[in-house]
Amino acid sequence: MNTNVIEGNPTKKFFIEMITRDISIEDAIVDLLDNSIDGANRINSAIYDGLWIKLTINDKEFSIEDNCGGFSLETAKKYAFRFGRPEDAPKMRNNTVGRFGIGMKRSLFKIGKHFSVESLCGSDHFLVDVNVEEWEKKTKTVTLPGEDTPTMIDDWSFNYHELDRGGALQNDGTLIKVTSLNPEVQDLFSDTRFISELAEDIQRLLNFSLLRGLQIYLNGTALEGKKVELLISDECMPYYDEGEVRDVKYKIVAGLGEIGEPKKSGWYIYCNDRLVVEADETTMTGWGLSSIPKWHVNHVMFRGILYLDSQETMNLPLTTTKKGIDTTSEIYKAILPRMKDAMINILDYLKKISLMGDQANSYRRMLCDTTERASAVELKSLSFAVNGEPLVHKNFISPPLDEDVIAQKKNTVRIAYDVNKSKANDAKHHAEASSYKELGSITFDYYLRMEDI
Repeated sequence: MNTNVIEGNPTKKFFIEMITRDISIEDAIVDLLDNSIDGANRINSAIYDGLWIKLTINDKEFSIEDNCGGFSLETAKKYAFRFGRPEDAPKMRNNTVGRFGIGMKRSLFKIGKHFSVESLCGSDHFLVDVNVEEWEKKTKTVTLPGEDTPTMIDDWSFNYHELDRGGALQNDGTLIKVTSLNPEVQDLFSDTRFISELAEDIQRLLNFSLLRGLQIYLNGTALEGKKVELLISDECMPYYDEGEVRDVKYKIVAGLGEIGEPKKSGWYIYCNDRLVVEADETTMTGWGLSSIPKWHVNHVMFRGILYLDSQETMNLPLTTTKKGIDTTSEIYKAILPRMKDAMINILDYLKKISLMGDQANSYRRMLCDTTERASAVELKSLSFAVNGEPLVHKNFISPPLDEDVIAQKKNTVRIAYDVNKSKANDAKHHAEASSYKELGSITFDYYLRMEDI
């Protein structure tokens, strides 16, 4: 028997405090939403019609329920409730962002002292109910290899109950409830400003999923995706590049956006359609490096979007909180020069606009008022091609810097509205319009004639 041993095992209480320390309540909640979206991706990664997630938050409890397929009992046993992802875990398919590592447990521990997880997935229907304070004290007796005397160690396992009938779920999905809220969480959940700010976070960070049809409700209110948009026309085409680095596909689309709020300018990075970097204006995305200037208010129209996709989530240069990029990643370091290349012509063009003096703001506003827009969701699926051949490394096409254009167009306004795509296509075909923009002009003229204006 080897007695020259010093035990270095962590206590569960210490472990819980450490893994929850660097994550905010907002991030913890979005992490749970990510798990539901991963389930939706397993059903259909292209469109989420009919799928929903319902969040209920108050000073008594937190709950999240979805109809996004749930997860099997085998997944619960082998992966979902494990602390860390086992080396033999299968690859995550359908471009998910959840890694079944620490995300779900970290979020639940962050929110409260008692949680339950019910899942219905095909023939599997089970419930895991945990009193955290009791679980922290849970131990078991084992006989270690090479020893004769039993030793008491921490028991990290969770018990589950199979539900033959009953339970809250009627369709495949997951229901999570957390009660005995931690004091600081209870205070936040009773603050209406926190609920409002959380709604804004969800609408921004999960805009891809919301715009693809996933319904997310917060205390009964339906949330809507916040669009990230670029101007696009024959005279204003974004820079475009795509490729693959070590099983990670990348796509860069950069150009001009709304002049509105300066805080919307910068780079946006999506990992498997999850927004992880928003409106970045730092050296992380190339600003102030080598030939690229630091961000200035004259760059307010700059919008850059980097899409990173991989079936193996671990390949993505994603931080554990999913709110940042690991800039030391070899994959990201290989892509960053291409992002900087995208910026050069666009920033040079924006500099020329600023030299127009008093006409600069009029010109910027004219561009925004008279140019169509495309959202990040639309741009990702847009085919940049000529004669059917995909374009690679396509340079930014800038609108003409002509002051006469301002004089001609500054008295015009842009009218925009969203309609059903199928009906819009029918109307465009019927009107023999070559684009949605032309269809808009036709329908506006039609309205004026019919109303005798």
